[in-house]
Amino acid sequence: MDQVGIQSPAGGKHDGHDTECNAEYDLNHQRMQEYLETTMQGKEEEEEFDRYKNNPELLGETKSKATRMFSYDWANGYVSPFRPTPRDILTNMLQHVDFSTTETNRGSSAILDLGCGDGLVLVQALETFPRSQLSRAIGVDLDRPLLEAAHDRIQQQHPSSTQPQSASEYDILSRLELYHGDLTTMQDPLTTIMAPPTPQNTTPSPTATMDTLISESSHLFVYLLPEALSKLAPLLLDAMVTKHKVVLSMRWEIPELSDYLVHGGEHHQFYIYQSTMQS
Repeated sequence: MDQVGIQSPAGGKHDGHDTECNAEYDLNHQRMQEYLETTMQGKEEEEEFDRYKNNPELLGETKSKATRMFSYDWANGYVSPFRPTPRDILTNMLQHVDFSTTETNRGSSAILDLGCGDGLVLVQALETFPRSQLSRAIGVDLDRPLLEAAHDRIQQQHPSSTQPQSASEYDILSRLELYHGDLTTMQDPLTTIMAPPTPQNTTPSPTATMDTLISESSHLFVYLLPEALSKLAPLLLDAMVTKHKVVLSMRWEIPELSDYLVHGGEHHQFYIYQSTMQS
């Protein structure tokens, strides 16, 4: 009598059963891997959401899956995810910006990028304008890993002297500052990610806050979606009207500042707002 399933491995019928078992094992293993990957992704998304816990309105109704390490889908979900700044539009905008020193900014010009991301705007501004026109380029962002990656990349691409006094007119590292923190909390201390080296025997600068950085800057740059711009509009309007700051907005109009538009518009894809014409 043919004894099905009891023959030795060399018999053939038991081999077929083993193949089915192996296939089932592989399928279960694949399902387990997919489950673990989904669980880890969910954990990462929860951690990402925690960064916005103080500003939940900066998140859309549905949060999209991450499309890259630091980026989320621009159209679906996040109001202001990381998005590289278009260089051609930025170049055109900078041609209409006057960073020459004036009495209103106390002899010093500085650009402050609110939501600076990878720091591209700051680096391009520093490459375009010499120290005599633009003394500082400052960035603040809520995404610390992105800031740290920007720090490493900028240091590699722009080697500089460690002595501030010997830096050239177009030196990058001696004029660039990056901070981690929340744009909407004016008095909270910001964490320094990148700053020029401090000369010896010099008293360290006090801890930076959004309030101090805005006060020390002559120009405020934003590349944020309309919902985030609407949240920041009161801050930007006050800085422009009472502190005579120039507001630069990439791509998106700020309706609350429309009466103060001096350059740009929808066709240019940038907007420059200023309360008074500075000489």
